[in-house]
Amino acid sequence: MSANSPDPKSWCSWNVEELSLWLKGQGVTESVVGILKDEKVEGKHIPHVTMEMLMVKKIMFKDCLQIQEMFEKLQQKHLKSNQMKIYNDPIHGHIEVNPACQAIIDTPIFQRLRFLKQLGMVYYIYPGAAHNRFEHSLGVYHLAGKFVRQLQQNHPEHDITDVDVLCVEIAALCHDLGHGPFSHMFDSIFLKEVNKGQHNHEKVSVQLIDEIDKLVDLTNFGLKSVDISFIKELIGGPLEVSGSQGWPYVGRDEEKSFLYEIVCNKRNGNDVNTWDYLARDCHHLGFNNNFDYNRFLMFARVIEEDGEVQICIRDKEIPNLYNMFYTRYTLHKYAYHHKVNFGLEIMLTDVLKLADKHMTFTGSDGKELSISECIEDMKAYIELNDNILFKILHHNVLEEHPQKRDDLEKAKEIINRMFRRDLYTCVWESPPILSQLRSRKKFLEEEVGAIISKHYEEKNLKNNDDYVVQALFLDFGMKSENPVERLKVFSKRTPNQARYFTKAECSNILRPVTFDEMHVRVYSKTSDHVRRQTVTEACLAWYKVWQETQDRQKKHEEEEMVSDIQQLIQEQFVDRQQDDVIKLAQNIYKKFKPLFKS
Repeated sequence: MSANSPDPKSWCSWNVEELSLWLKGQGVTESVVGILKDEKVEGKHIPHVTMEMLMVKKIMFKDCLQIQEMFEKLQQKHLKSNQMKIYNDPIHGHIEVNPACQAIIDTPIFQRLRFLKQLGMVYYIYPGAAHNRFEHSLGVYHLAGKFVRQLQQNHPEHDITDVDVLCVEIAALCHDLGHGPFSHMFDSIFLKEVNKGQHNHEKVSVQLIDEIDKLVDLTNFGLKSVDISFIKELIGGPLEVSGSQGWPYVGRDEEKSFLYEIVCNKRNGNDVNTWDYLARDCHHLGFNNNFDYNRFLMFARVIEEDGEVQICIRDKEIPNLYNMFYTRYTLHKYAYHHKVNFGLEIMLTDVLKLADKHMTFTGSDGKELSISECIEDMKAYIELNDNILFKILHHNVLEEHPQKRDDLEKAKEIINRMFRRDLYTCVWESPPILSQLRSRKKFLEEEVGAIISKHYEEKNLKNNDDYVVQALFLDFGMKSENPVERLKVFSKRTPNQARYFTKAECSNILRPVTFDEMHVRVYSKTSDHVRRQTVTEACLAWYKVWQETQDRQKKHEEEEMVSDIQQLIQEQFVDRQQDDVIKLAQNIYKKFKPLFKS
């Protein structure tokens, strides 16, 4: 390659002049180069150049063959290569992995995912749930590649390059790198308990992309720094928080905003990550999955409407989407938030809290860091996995400091209780209650805790903090909102016009009235029957008072509604008798009560 010749690794970003220079260097005639130059063919157009397109430009057949062969070799050598590795997956069958992603898989950072259970402690309830984040990440990679390539083929007008495809695949492969031991237990419960705040595993995944780049050097696969930023944004969102209302991303322009909806869809939660974990988790749990992602892929289109470029779906596919969100709800209710699972997670949290300061990991500067401090140093963080439970259990504490010995002995006893199935037990769970109390979650938990403490005091029982109150929320992924109404649809007659799907258009049988619910659970850490019974009685007393309060509030709201209707009728029918007006208002309210509720 001469000093003036463009770098073949960067062929996707070549402009017209650079591509022309490269073609001349490959021996293509001046006349053919001139034709391509006049057509303003750039590097990003190479994947879309076909024999038919070349022949239409009156290029001789042998020259067409030469150019086609050169372009194919260029792409294979510097991006795809024929050296694809094959993984046999129980969900998607044979998965082909390109060399760039295989290089990432072969790093210790990615191999760590083999030792992180996808469902954490759910494995102790459903013995089939033994799958790990390693195979889930491969599945998400496969679906992302399948999705983006289909969009590339169906929408050449959006200039989806092979570098775009590779970036989406790498983001899909690496989206879960940042998970800690036992996944969401570590992220959402343990770190909050030790005052480390809410842990965002996506942000840690973004940090680990830099560590992987040091090991692999992604520039060897034709990626530039802007592409690395794009990969990070696909996983964790905008890299910098800006107060402006403009386009927040730097990896790709707004014209390619739809690419940000493939791996982690912040708009409505419908993404390849969700598709894989629904299919994979249902398979290993023994649940039914009624969502067909292949059908979604067939009916997906990229449409620009009102200045936004989005992935849209045929209007008739909405029932399929409701199947997806209902399957998600089912998994959360009966697996992820199974009452035994949360009892196990509380036990595991207590274990990690006791061992936190006594189990250390070496950071990048040689400093020893506690379990909770590892999130601040990626070298130490990648040493954390599910095996930490057995590290604690088999840690020798015979000659340790007394406090360390006591804490680790308590931690070991809790672990042994888990293995003996002497678990923290859910002694009471409320029926579904108002989800509007989401903002008062902490206050609600403290309120129930105060009632339990009062009952302990009345029975002369010492409060040993041997109970845990949990307010649990179940939804379709968007809290109280309907995620389907955040997705734009198109019809068969107007395939290039998108609009939001309205509530009135969906079947009343398929569509839920509300999209979230809350339950209050209370767990007892002790096996003592008297203490468990006291906690249960306290919870029942709290729920009775709470229910009476809600009934009074509901009655007051109904009376206000009837009063408003009554006033409206009186304004319209001034000659009616008062009793007739009240009776008519009550009948109207009863008839339209479901409408008022929704």
